[in-house]
Amino acid sequence: MCETYFMKTFQKTIVFLCFIIIAANYNYVKAGTPQAVNSKLARSMSINTLDGWRIGFGLGYAFYIGDQMDNTITKNFGDFKELRTNFTIGVFKAINQEKERGLVFKHGSFQTLNTSNSKGIQCDYNELQMMFQYSLNENVGLNSGPFTCNLQYGFGVTSFKSMYFTVNPNFQSIDVIKSSVGYNLQSGKDLNGNDLEHIAGKKIAFLGNIGLNLGFRTGRNLTLYFENSFQASISNKLSGNLFKISIIPPDCYFYTGLSLYYRFGGSVSKLSCPRF
Repeated sequence: MCETYFMKTFQKTIVFLCFIIIAANYNYVKAGTPQAVNSKLARSMSINTLDGWRIGFGLGYAFYIGDQMDNTITKNFGDFKELRTNFTIGVFKAINQEKERGLVFKHGSFQTLNTSNSKGIQCDYNELQMMFQYSLNENVGLNSGPFTCNLQYGFGVTSFKSMYFTVNPNFQSIDVIKSSVGYNLQSGKDLNGNDLEHIAGKKIAFLGNIGLNLGFRTGRNLTLYFENSFQASISNKLSGNLFKISIIPPDCYFYTGLSLYYRFGGSVSKLSCPRF
């Protein structure tokens, strides 16, 4: 129920952001008229407060990194889907030509099976991170050129539920959930007398990230970003395997995705003289 509510909210947010982008570009087309110039002059003080801000959304994939499963993407194997779409919403503010900071919310999931496809893990999460971008070519606002290469780093929290399970090879589906977090299951024994370990409620963990974010200016105020980042948590429960006691190595994942942003202000939105 919560995930359905989130998806509806996310879809409404995407529609709202698209409306902002379309409206802003429509206003740009009208910018050459004297009426538009006068309107801009009247609103210049409020517009300038948005200089350097960008807001947008993105899609991507997350891949588990750890010592419990293999690093091969399983395809066409029953109910399992290791390529799972993650959704992001972000807002950033440029500090200068080199740096900007912001917040990114991510709703995501990852799943992976071992080499023999006999066991697997799955994690569904909602996370919020404070992000910092450092432009290696001193063009974080994309004002002096159409491209920026940003070193990205940040930290935040994630709320997650996860499971560690065995696989039924005949039906190619989950057989027994050996341990879990957030699925409201009870600990006990399976039919063979093996232990089942479960934590009923969801967990919260701290995490950080580091990576590269390539930005491209695709329009007057539109920018496209290609992110590749390594996300490391301080928890060993994102995998759902509660039988693992050691927190070294912690559970991590690699994220890759594309994001579309609308950038306010900056040199691209300064008032210009009317053309006749």
